[in-house]
Amino acid sequence: MFHTPKHLADINARRRTLAPYFGLGFRRTTLDSRIFQEVVDHFLRHKDRFFLEQNIPYVQTIKKNYSPALLVGDSAFNQQFLRELKFLHEEWSGMELKEAACYGIRVYQPGSYLFNHVDRTETHIISSTICVAHHLTKPWPLYIEDIDGHPHEISMEPGDIVFYEGAKLMHGRPYPLEGRFYAGLFLHYTPVKGDGSVTELP
Repeated sequence: MFHTPKHLADINARRRTLAPYFGLGFRRTTLDSRIFQEVVDHFLRHKDRFFLEQNIPYVQTIKKNYSPALLVGDSAFNQQFLRELKFLHEEWSGMELKEAACYGIRVYQPGSYLFNHVDRTETHIISSTICVAHHLTKPWPLYIEDIDGHPHEISMEPGDIVFYEGAKLMHGRPYPLEGRFYAGLFLHYTPVKGDGSVTELP
């Protein structure tokens, strides 16, 4: 397992101090087949349009000849999908939510790993990750720590979705990817007050 460098760990510590915790933790389930087919169709339509993702400190690789990840961006699809799946995140969280961001599809390359981290406290409070597709020779689990710091490793198959409190729970993929690729899509929401404004963080 690759351990998060100190300068990134310090950022994580500050973020976790600011982030609220709602006692939800995380949960894995399976997307409705119709919804998942939308994602698969989107992936296949854009498979020739992926480009090298800009350098992100948390995403690294042990392979010198590979970029850690490829990315395809389609803001119209991402915003539509973010709206479409908001109800699932509201059902899981029990809260009214404001759409924040839908990111990806990101395709992790051979040897890639993702340092454990927490997400942005301003926006990435109620989050999820969707397994779009993969070609692995060994499981590449999502590592996540519960609120008490106990580690969990979740192997995901295409169509699986994991809901989690992104700004509070440490998560990542701290082992090198063994295989050809892993494709994921990421959604983020923020709780909303009764007056419609974004919840103020402590």
